[in-house]
Amino acid sequence: MKSKRLLTELLDYIDLFEQSFPEEEELTLRSFLVFVQSIQEGEHALRASSAEASTPPPHARTPREVSIARHLSLLHRYSKGYIKRALFASEHLQSEEEYSYLASLFNGVPHSKTELNSLNAMEKTSGAEIIRRLVAKGFAEERPDERDRRSVLVSITPRGRAELMKVFPQLHTAAQLISAPLEERQQATLDFLLKYICQALSTLPMAKSDTDLGELLLHFKPDSSEYQTS
Repeated sequence: MKSKRLLTELLDYIDLFEQSFPEEEELTLRSFLVFVQSIQEGEHALRASSAEASTPPPHARTPREVSIARHLSLLHRYSKGYIKRALFASEHLQSEEEYSYLASLFNGVPHSKTELNSLNAMEKTSGAEIIRRLVAKGFAEERPDERDRRSVLVSITPRGRAELMKVFPQLHTAAQLISAPLEERQQATLDFLLKYICQALSTLPMAKSDTDLGELLLHFKPDSSEYQTS
């Protein structure tokens, strides 16, 4: 029954749409149609680009989650290279991490070291070294937290703010370059999806060398016992 198949496909799109925009209070028909169109165009472009390639046997096909992880990894490498080039505008900011920590303080609100590490998805030891370098360069300063003397608050200095202003134009160009292949509605969809992924992953404990990845996965898929290691 054609109408039944159409209804099933439509419900799948609606479910994906709601998952992609969890923070939206009201989802309009117009935004839903734009969302579906962007997906259809993306699938059409993918089919067109691979039309000349032979179809691999089923056992050789890459699982979707593996493909997503690989392309996100490649995107990170492209992004890291563009950001590194953009940082040439500064004589002192030497890494993407130094920039991102300093940018987290740009609004003038002090953060504890733990908060900064969480905002930048960085482990405690590595984060402490980044903060130490920023303080040594005079871009950030530390002071005791009056509400909790065991904690230290980190804030940006005027010199740090001036240094960020040097690199913002080039970094903005780098940001434009990363999403330049996409149309505006496709950028909006990707932005929401990436935010959703990052917000969900931020609820997990920081992965360490002894972390069982299967246990982390159970956070999202409680019934996925096949992912657990013995």
